[in-house]
Amino acid sequence: MDTPQAKYDGWAIVDVLGHQRYVGYVTTEAYGQAVLFRVDVPALEARERVTKAPGYIGKRGYCPAGTTVIEGAVDGYTKLIGSGSIYTLTPCTKEAALVALEAMQARPLMHVTLPPGRAIAAGEFQDALDSIGDHDDDTPV
Repeated sequence: MDTPQAKYDGWAIVDVLGHQRYVGYVTTEAYGQAVLFRVDVPALEARERVTKAPGYIGKRGYCPAGTTVIEGAVDGYTKLIGSGSIYTLTPCTKEAALVALEAMQARPLMHVTLPPGRAIAAGEFQDALDSIGDHDDDTPV
């Protein structure tokens, strides 16, 4: 007697071996005897946000909390994962999945505006720009 196989079809956070995490719409797919979990990670559009904590932002250097950054868009993708690699699959709503994805997805920073009262003096800014240009093409920045 054939036992019907369980299927998953919904939004989830999937943790896999190697300390990797994927967030997206998850379905199961069978390829012969192998069953894989398909995670469709949605694309993220560019967004503007204000940083909550100070930190280093690319070539701009140290930026205080309250800095406005524009993060670039990120393409969506699909990941097929074997069931043996998964150690947790957390079902969630679409809204919760998108919040988790926004928090974990690295994005290119496109623009930085410092908070009021934290402006860099014009000479200091020009010195920083000049130092970026003062390297050979073979020298890492």
